[in-house]
Formats: sequence, C-alpha cells, structure tokens
Amino acid sequence: MMPERLSAEDCRDRFVLIVGEVNTGKTKLTGKILESFVLRYAEDVAVLDLAPRLPHTSSHPAFRPDIGGRLIVPKSAFVHYFAPDLAAPRLLAASMQQRWELAEENAERIDTLFAHMAKAHIPHVFVNDVSLYLQARPVEKLMEWLSGFSTRVVNGYYGYSLGVDAFSLKERLRMEQLMRRCDRLVRF
Repeated sequence: MMPERLSAEDCRDRFVLIVGEVNTGKTKLTGKILESFVLRYAEDVAVLDLAPRLPHTSSHPAFRPDIGGRLIVPKSAFVHYFAPDLAAPRLLAASMQQRWELAEENAERIDTLFAHMAKAHIPHVFVNDVSLYLQARPVEKLMEWLSGFSTRVVNGYYGYSLGVDAFSLKERLRMEQLMRRCDRLVRF
C-alpha cells in the first residue's frame, strides 16, 4: 500500500515519520521527498543513512537478499550525506548477547555522528532506518538531537517480521513512543 503523496511543502518545518514493515517502500518514499525538498528549497540538508550493511546470507527466518537499503541521494551541493558503517544485529548475531552488543556498537557510532552533525548547524535532516538507533538508545536521546533541525523526515522499521523477542519488542516500543511525538505519521 502506498500512502498519500507528500510534498516538500508538507514536510518543511515539521517532524514527519514514515513507518512500516520491511520492503514496503519507506526508504523509497523518503528518497522521493528528499529529492522534492532539494529541488524546492536551496538550503542545506543533512542526510543520515542508518541502513546497516547486510550479510549475503543469514539464518534469520525473515532474511531476504533484498531487505533494507540505502537512500538514493540527489546530487546537490546542498545535500550533506552521512552513512556510518553499521551492522544488522538481528541478521548477524549468533546469540542474543551478541545482538545487544552489535546494537550498542551501532549506537555509539551514531552518537558520534550526531555530535558531528549538530556542530554543522544544518537546518533540515532526513534519516533512513532510525529504528536501528532505537535498538540501543531511548527516544528522548533521539528527540534531543532531532530538535536541532527545523525539518525532520525520518523513517524506520515498525513490524513483526523480524521477530517478537525482547530485542525486537524494545525497538517496537521505542518506535511507538516516537510515533506519538511526530507531527505527521505515514504508515505502510
């Protein structure tokens, strides 16, 4: 299901959150909004792409080779793209302990980028796959960082296909907390 079309004007100076299951079009919609935004406004935009590197194979029952993906970023002097090297905890970990450790390592890398990006004073931000951050960090920490931007277009996984264990449920709960704080929610 494709949600209603969002324009750059619909998203400007708002917190727009796009959520849904894997492979439903969240990243594609975020990319289209980004492209529209860059064409409409000649202003700096930070793009934080948190899509993890994926294994070629995984024993996880929901694994598919086409799961997840990076944003397609328009070529523009106004776009500042950041893509840390992150792991996919559910797909790579051999144990629950290792899953939590990978999530913590990811969050530490993202926190470093948050600090760097905050110093850049860029007015608008687009974030791909924010749920990866919420696997190890509370919503309040994310909201504190997001508050430094006037426009926030963010997407993240919100579903059951990747599991219902304690790890997945914590991520889901935090995504629900984030959903209650956005100006506009788009569900796939």
